Amino acid sequence: MKEQTKCPICGQDHGYLVRQFHPAIDKPLVEKLQEETLDWRAEMGACTRCIDQAHLELQRCFFKGDGSPGEVNGYKIFPTPMRLFADENLTGKGVTICFIDSGFYPHPDLTRPHNRILAHLDITQSEGKGFRQLPTEGEPQPPANHQWHGTMTSVVCAGNGLLSNGLYRGIAPDAKLVLLKVTDASGSITADNIVRALDWAVKNRAKYNIRIINLSVYDDATVSWTDSAIDKAVERAVGKGINVVAAAGNDPNAPIRPPANAPHAITVGGFNDRNTLDPLVNTLYHSTFGDTVDRFQKPDVIAPAIWLAAPILPGTAQQAEASELFERLQTDDNDLLRNRIDEAKYISPHYQHVDGTSFAAPIVCSVIAQMLEANPRLTPDTIREILYVTARKLPGEDVQRQGWGVIQPFHAAQMAAGRPLTPLPGITPVIDYRRMVIDFFLQHPGAKSVEVTGDFVGWRERLPLDANGAAGIWHGSIPLLKSDVYRYKFIIDRKEWMSDPRNLFRENDGFDGFNSMLIVL
Repeated sequence: MKEQTKCPICGQDHGYLVRQFHPAIDKPLVEKLQEETLDWRAEMGACTRCIDQAHLELQRCFFKGDGSPGEVNGYKIFPTPMRLFADENLTGKGVTICFIDSGFYPHPDLTRPHNRILAHLDITQSEGKGFRQLPTEGEPQPPANHQWHGTMTSVVCAGNGLLSNGLYRGIAPDAKLVLLKVTDASGSITADNIVRALDWAVKNRAKYNIRIINLSVYDDATVSWTDSAIDKAVERAVGKGINVVAAAGNDPNAPIRPPANAPHAITVGGFNDRNTLDPLVNTLYHSTFGDTVDRFQKPDVIAPAIWLAAPILPGTAQQAEASELFERLQTDDNDLLRNRIDEAKYISPHYQHVDGTSFAAPIVCSVIAQMLEANPRLTPDTIREILYVTARKLPGEDVQRQGWGVIQPFHAAQMAAGRPLTPLPGITPVIDYRRMVIDFFLQHPGAKSVEVTGDFVGWRERLPLDANGAAGIWHGSIPLLKSDVYRYKFIIDRKEWMSDPRNLFRENDGFDGFNSMLIVL
């Protein structure tokens, strides 16, 4: 049996130690780790648990004495980059995110000091040879109701926090944006308009460098993805190299609907960090989950879905009220004012806290923007795989409701930038009827050994996979099996059991994890 890798800081066995530390960016992190073990050096490596703890301690150094990052009327709303320990040196620069939503207001957090909105279109109205163009700068008239949702999703993702002096910024504050409004004159969002928006984004992807699409809108149909025009448009977009992220929904008793049921959409559920930085108190949010009609389990990952700072629309009655309340609070601090501030969820004259997977999805988009900034060559398949294998499950919570678990922006960006990543087949295993074999693939640069086992060998045998040099790609083949459904898992370094991150079919294994399902027709 191979010797386990011990973390030199905590002394625990781990299959992989992080040894890639940037000499300038990670200097505070390295110094914090050295405080724990005086003779530790960066080249010795550290486990991800110790790194997470060090990040937690570093973030606490930025707080005020009461533990809060700013005055937020007692709610202590933490900025998104802080609550997820994201690498603030990656900002989504050079990446364009397309938002398909009800409508948008060109918010100052997106337009000042530099306007990052490349296009703003009304998909429901034709104009010339295309769609009606909407303003990309602040509008003089008060915003309409349909602009609320899209404005919030885009700012949660890519706002620079201008109206909060940079405090309430997103994880991708330098990303550029394309905004596509899909609410029609009657106030409805139809499947046809969502499809038109998706197809427009695909057609114009090169012109605007669209690498990511956020979909926090839904269809009402409960159908197979093959019968959904929206889902088929999602698959076309992914096939053209665009990462499509969809909100799962906020009703745990509802079915997974388009576009969240699309096979290659990254479907995002939610978790509740209780507005703290203590991972031990995290719980699940009431997001939609379960099997789709096609037996895909959703969501794929989870992200914060409550206690999120989002903009109040400028020029609205809500913004005027918030400004007045906080101004009065300076000279007349009383329970009546504070109760109204709490009731309206205001956290400053320009921001309030919101909840819903509609806002969890754009957070995942912002993390993908960081990954693409770190490595623009990443494909949607590889990005999805990195998000899955770096995610952390919430202990003690239903595995079906959280998929691969809570996204880990720092580790996802680190893997995107720091490890050799070679394209693999889009969906694995690969059934090769010409060669009469089934090929298993796994990309795991940190592994010393990878084996596969499953019910096709009675879970007794472990079939070793071969490594492809420094690329960290593991591959193995078995003879073609008879038509049936088989369960399997990978075993990393003979101790860590893991499902296949490139297999869309999985089921609960009864041990807080998943079995991957091999379907032989």
